[in-house]
Amino acid sequence: VLSVGRLLDGRYRFRLACFQRAYAWRPENVARLLTDLRWAMQQEKRKKFYPLGRLMLAQVPGSSDAEIVDGHQRMVTLTMLFAVLRDLERDPERSARLHRLIIDDAWPEHDPRRSLLTIQAIPARLFAEAVQKRGSTELEPDWPRETLSETERNIVDNRDCIRSELLAPGMTDDLRRALAEYVLDHCRLVTVVVDDADDAWDMLNTEQNTRLAFSHADEAKSLILSAMPAANHVSAAHLWESCESILAPEDMFRLLCHIRAMTWRGKYQSVRPVEMEIVERFGVSTDGLSFMVDHLVPYANFLKDVRRGQVGTTAVEREAAAQSIEFMTWIDAHSWVPAILLWMKTHGTGAVGTLDFLRRLDRLVWMSKIAGVDPGVQETRLHRLLDEIAAGTPPESMNRLFIEPKVRSDAIYNLRSANFAAKHYAGVLLRRLSASLGCDPGPILRDEVTIEHILPRNPQGCKAWLTAFRNPEGCRVHHQKLGNVVLLSGRDNQKAGTQSWDEKRQILLQSNFVLARDAAKETAWTPQTIARRTEHLINVLLASFQMPLLVKGE
Repeated sequence: VLSVGRLLDGRYRFRLACFQRAYAWRPENVARLLTDLRWAMQQEKRKKFYPLGRLMLAQVPGSSDAEIVDGHQRMVTLTMLFAVLRDLERDPERSARLHRLIIDDAWPEHDPRRSLLTIQAIPARLFAEAVQKRGSTELEPDWPRETLSETERNIVDNRDCIRSELLAPGMTDDLRRALAEYVLDHCRLVTVVVDDADDAWDMLNTEQNTRLAFSHADEAKSLILSAMPAANHVSAAHLWESCESILAPEDMFRLLCHIRAMTWRGKYQSVRPVEMEIVERFGVSTDGLSFMVDHLVPYANFLKDVRRGQVGTTAVEREAAAQSIEFMTWIDAHSWVPAILLWMKTHGTGAVGTLDFLRRLDRLVWMSKIAGVDPGVQETRLHRLLDEIAAGTPPESMNRLFIEPKVRSDAIYNLRSANFAAKHYAGVLLRRLSASLGCDPGPILRDEVTIEHILPRNPQGCKAWLTAFRNPEGCRVHHQKLGNVVLLSGRDNQKAGTQSWDEKRQILLQSNFVLARDAAKETAWTPQTIARRTEHLINVLLASFQMPLLVKGE
């Protein structure tokens, strides 16, 4: 059991193990830690020390270099705490002492041994410039925020959170000094040191049920990198970091699933964890770098372009492609992604036919969802689509992108159904209709964007509705239909309540939402109005899919 002061007295130079997850603490985690520390400091007479948890290190005997296997979130945060305390300290001697907990000036400026803590390669430069360097915590990083990775933004945000907490009203120089001394002398970590990182990882793995679980992406990273030959670890870790810097953690894990789908296309269905299959089928244990270089990194860059709307050559093409991609994301976040990634790898991002392919894929995803196509059937279809993409088939000739008559008829049936508004996709479909009419209202959110039933759920409060729809049963039949629902702000929705059509119409006319204003063009609200409007909105949707409009008798 070591105090923080003893831990940072130079006996260790900390490095992150190659399979470590990225720095993920957010300001709320940091603020909670500082609050706990200040509370513990006030209880010092009753509580002799404050436990900071466990630190697991892998250290070769005779070396001061120690890989952090478990506990690096706390070590990075403690380094930032001491950096801020150092830069706020007016006494040169105290400031120098705090600086020595971060940087060992006995080593030359560019020698990696100067830093007591070395993090992943990509955020290391920002960490040095924004945290470790003297005076750096008082300055804004000279890099646009939009260019920073999620890890780098966490570092900046948490550093600024610590500075804000230490400059809060009531935090005097004496209190900051007392806090520094308390953390160094009274905060302790259970420090476990083993000779080999693999042994440390095995120990950590057995304790997963008693600690905060890694995310799926973290677990996949740990397994894949640890399975590689030791000679590949550093290079592979850097390549993985380069992918983590451009993708969200969820996308990082999903990317492995997409690679599996593109590679085997449903021929090797398995319920095993995707990372285990990646290790086995790509021979990661013998040649891990080939998987990283030939598959993970290229596809990560393609996925980055997809998420950032950078598919296409001209600005007009990119805007149209980004819209199709966003539309698909609204109704299905993942199933269509392998098709786009394989198209980009096969044809390039600016190939002729890319926009046509995306529009057809967008139509397939939406029509399949509305028609209620079985997820297993849809998955098989998308796998067969991958075969057509790999074969170089033009989009207009891809059989799997063709909307069969049954899918069309099932979709139209569901759009006309008496329970449309109860379907899980009702909100996003109304959003898509709004976008097709020229104004995207954004996602359905309480108080901001809500679904309004013009014929109300409980019409008994207004006799006009019972007259127009004859009886409660007539109201029930039409209440949930597509033609009876619009989008409204929460405030207007509450205001509309069960009022009559004439009163509601005035609210709809003043609304910022295009569906509401479109509905307000009607002079009366009757069963015939709802039926006519349902057909109108179905045609709006079909037109947005570039499909034939409804024909008589369909």
